[in-house]
Amino acid sequence: MHVWKSENSDYCDQIDGCKNLYLCFNNRLSEDCMHAYDSRWNRDCCDVSYTNKCELCYEGVDLERCYSCDFSQDCEGCDECKFCYDLKGCKNCFGCVELRRKEFCIFNEEVGEKEYFNKIGGGGFLKSEFEKKFEELKLKTPRISLHSANAENCFGNYIVNSKNSYYVHKVHELEDCFYMYDCQEDKDCMDCCAFNKSELCYGCIENSTLYNCNFMYWCANCVDCEYLLYCFDCKNCFGCMDLMHKQYMILNEQYTKEEYFKKLGEIKDGMKKDGSLGGDLAEVL
Repeated sequence: MHVWKSENSDYCDQIDGCKNLYLCFNNRLSEDCMHAYDSRWNRDCCDVSYTNKCELCYEGVDLERCYSCDFSQDCEGCDECKFCYDLKGCKNCFGCVELRRKEFCIFNEEVGEKEYFNKIGGGGFLKSEFEKKFEELKLKTPRISLHSANAENCFGNYIVNSKNSYYVHKVHELEDCFYMYDCQEDKDCMDCCAFNKSELCYGCIENSTLYNCNFMYWCANCVDCEYLLYCFDCKNCFGCMDLMHKQYMILNEQYTKEEYFKKLGEIKDGMKKDGSLGGDLAEVL
């Protein structure tokens, strides 16, 4: 299991900084959630995917900063919305599509507070009828091509609060990054996936809080390292696995500082000659 700084989170994998999770995968900094996939910064959510900074949401996909929204997709900054698609800044909407800063709407029509709660609270909709009407409304409403917010000089999709980043997808708070997927709070990084709070890194997957590291998998709090697996709080290590609080290690063997840089130079010179430098992690380990 890949669990880092988490507690009371049974049957979970790829989680970081979480508490009271159940059957969640690829989650970060979430609490009291269950059945969540590829989501972060959530509280009291269930059956959600690609959902961030949400609370009390159920059956949601690609939600951002939503509260008590159910059966909805691609919504941002919404409260108490049900069966909605692509809403922003809305509150108390039901069966709506592509609305902006609206309130008390049913199937995209404003009905007022009293009528809204009478219709919604009274259960006057048959499930088969409103699902059909909702799908018809989605089909006839033009859809936007990109779902991004506060993305300055960026290229990709589902980009939030980022700057100068290209070919990035499902990311938050990136700066000067290229070819990134499912990453948050990174700077000057390239070719990384499921990566967060790191800088000057390349070719890394499932890591947290790295600086100047390359070709790493499931490592955290490492500096100036390359080709590492399952290493934590390490510095100046190369080709190692299953280490904690180590420095100047090559293939899990301890060196002095002077020996380390001499040996590392020799290894990299040899890798340059045979073309393996920058290659697959398994080839090195």
